[in-house]
Amino acid sequence: MPKVRIRFPENFLWGAASSAYQTEGNNINADWWVWEHSEKRKRALKGHQNPYDQYICGVGTDFYNRYEEDFSLAAHLSHNAVRFGVEWSRIEPMQGKFDQKVLDHYEKILQSAKANGLQVFLTLHHFTLPTWLAKRGGFTTKAGIQFYLRYAEIVVKRLGQYVDFWLTFNEPEVYATHSYLLGIFPPQQKNLLSAWRVVNNIIAAHNLISPKIKYITAKPVSMAFHLADLQPTGLLGSLARSFSHYLANEYILRRTINACDFVGVNYYEHFHVSILGRRKSSHSGHESTDLGWSIHPEGIERVLLNVQKYNKPIYITENGLADHKDVKREKFIKDHLYYVHEAIKKGANVRGYLHWSLTDNFEWQHGYWPRFGLIEIDRENMLRRKARYSALMYAQICKDNYFDYEVK
Repeated sequence: MPKVRIRFPENFLWGAASSAYQTEGNNINADWWVWEHSEKRKRALKGHQNPYDQYICGVGTDFYNRYEEDFSLAAHLSHNAVRFGVEWSRIEPMQGKFDQKVLDHYEKILQSAKANGLQVFLTLHHFTLPTWLAKRGGFTTKAGIQFYLRYAEIVVKRLGQYVDFWLTFNEPEVYATHSYLLGIFPPQQKNLLSAWRVVNNIIAAHNLISPKIKYITAKPVSMAFHLADLQPTGLLGSLARSFSHYLANEYILRRTINACDFVGVNYYEHFHVSILGRRKSSHSGHESTDLGWSIHPEGIERVLLNVQKYNKPIYITENGLADHKDVKREKFIKDHLYYVHEAIKKGANVRGYLHWSLTDNFEWQHGYWPRFGLIEIDRENMLRRKARYSALMYAQICKDNYFDYEVK
């Protein structure tokens, strides 16, 4: 097969992403921590093939204490950017009580990232809530907006000098549906009205905080949007796809884009949509990840070209796969980057790619068994870090800003 050289624009950002709760460990004042230790959760996990403690975040990857090691590894892998978050429940463990020692510690973490030559994407909300706020209804209430604005403004004023890109929320689409409609995340509601309120209150919160962040820091602001590639199939498939695409990919984006300086794209999956719903598999027989998610790199090009219409810079803030044997990750990365490059050739203003994730971490309701990390975490050996082969391949791309690709 012929090889082509895939070269990316000058000053392209390369790196990896993570979240606070999934890596820090011991966020005991978060609603997720309480839920993990609840009798309801224990009963639900009875009979699972993995031990119960695999579904408890516990010490995480101990990033809160080992951040210097992780940033050093990222720098040695030729990354020039990193995405991580701050944990609201650490910063405001009780309503109105902000922990200055925690803010001081986050300052040290950010200073370390900068010392390692990394541009920082900082996430303010990534699925978790302080327990006190969860008890009050979280973002199902208008009060949740005001609590978020107060928290975010304090963080921005305290830490803003070290942040290059702000992400106000991660995947509000997923957060609202999984927590308040599908009953997967805490508080495990199945209430359409609650989900609708959460979506619209998060939209309001973003639109209110974004100009404040810009005023305080003069740095770009956005969200990390979960955008899926949806393709029609079967009778009335085009109509079903249009409706699903609007709800899943457009509703929040359209209502927040004027308060976004760029578009953060999280891309994982491709679905075929009919009047009967969405299907993960398709007639083309995609490969799948360890979690059963279909691998469809062509879809990222369509997603990027769709958001091109907003005339904003685009950063891929998450893209990755569960692959514990590390047998698919190299091809996954190269295939997706090929289609990212195709989108760039067609006019999409893509300026960076952040792989999910830097290290193996706590993958929410799935626990620790899915392995997304470029860096392996040995949970049986003092959380020892080891770069996977795919990480070394990706490092070469990051260093060179190009790679050679076999075109099919």
